Amino acid sequence: TPQFGAFVEVTAPDSNAKAQGLVHITQIQDGFVESVADVLQIGQEVQVRVTSVDVGAGKMSLSMKEEYQPREPDDLSAFEGIPSDEWLTGKVVSTPKFGAFVEVKKGGATAQGLVHITQIQDGFVESVADVLKVGQEVQVRVTGVDMGAGKMSLSMKEEGG
Repeated sequence: TPQFGAFVEVTAPDSNAKAQGLVHITQIQDGFVESVADVLQIGQEVQVRVTSVDVGAGKMSLSMKEEYQPREPDDLSAFEGIPSDEWLTGKVVSTPKFGAFVEVKKGGATAQGLVHITQIQDGFVESVADVLKVGQEVQVRVTGVDMGAGKMSLSMKEEGG
């Protein structure tokens, strides 16, 4: 298997026509895949969906991930009145380049908010993934709630820091 993905032979659903397509390493599963060989074996049967076809170039792109479904915005009403000096325990859900999405609970409500990269710690953060790991428990403060956009801003820094 190449390092950038896996070539998969697919059979058309309405005929016996077969073709090869590429499942890029980023389309194998959610989360980071370090090595294709750690996840897939030659000859393994997998479920794929066709994401694009370039007939002229003879290329077909495939994905093993679920089709993206935009999630319903979280109900942030339970977090709207929380003072900015109140600390909540949260769990890191993802670490894109610009910050970390953290899931927090208040009473029976659960929602995700963004800790922008500048709000992770004092000083410069070059890489979010070097500082925070998915699943890590963190202490955060609610610094803003935008009910209309369904967004909540969080900080891991002391107030005024």
